[in-house]
Amino acid sequence: MHGKGRLIAALGLCVAVVPVFADEIVDDGARWNWTATLGLATWSDLGDVESSSGGQFDSGGFALELAGHRKVARWGSADVLLGADLGLFTTDSNIAGISQELTQRGLYLTPSVKLRYGERSRRYLNLEAGVGWYETDFAELDCDTGGSLCVELRDPFNSDTVGAYVGISGGFGRWFIAGLKVHYADFGSVTGVGSLTGELKGPIYIFSLGAAFGG
Repeated sequence: MHGKGRLIAALGLCVAVVPVFADEIVDDGARWNWTATLGLATWSDLGDVESSSGGQFDSGGFALELAGHRKVARWGSADVLLGADLGLFTTDSNIAGISQELTQRGLYLTPSVKLRYGERSRRYLNLEAGVGWYETDFAELDCDTGGSLCVELRDPFNSDTVGAYVGISGGFGRWFIAGLKVHYADFGSVTGVGSLTGELKGPIYIFSLGAAFGG
């Protein structure tokens, strides 16, 4: 197993066993904590993708994430929360397709665990890890003739894989949250896809700001 494969397996094991070693199991009355964030995504391997016709992907893109976690246990001085994250990230380029420039789109769905230190209503720190499904593609999108929606014209590259992330986030007051996640996923080679050459692997860095709701 390669190094990143061992990392993903280890993170998956952590997500599964942390509650087993908890000091105290929380009863079923615990409330769910929901977060909605917007952020900046940076992916160095994406910037290294080259086109023989010229052009490259932007150095940064946008990210959106929705997540829900529920307190299930107490471990030392930390609350243990289990849940899942659903995220989207996208980056534009000036790489010419047949009729439109290429846009990178990404999606992940990751069961995850958080260790929360501090009080939810004041200041707190989360240490986070997740393992799940990742997908990315390059698409030509027509956003001019479809009204308020973009129409996909062509999808020359698509890849999905198992990936993982580690992260840290903090809350200030009951609503505000900010964080950084580092995602690891190996989407393989884009060599041979039209005029493109390069490898698409992690890390993918996502810096985010948003709001937290619930418990």
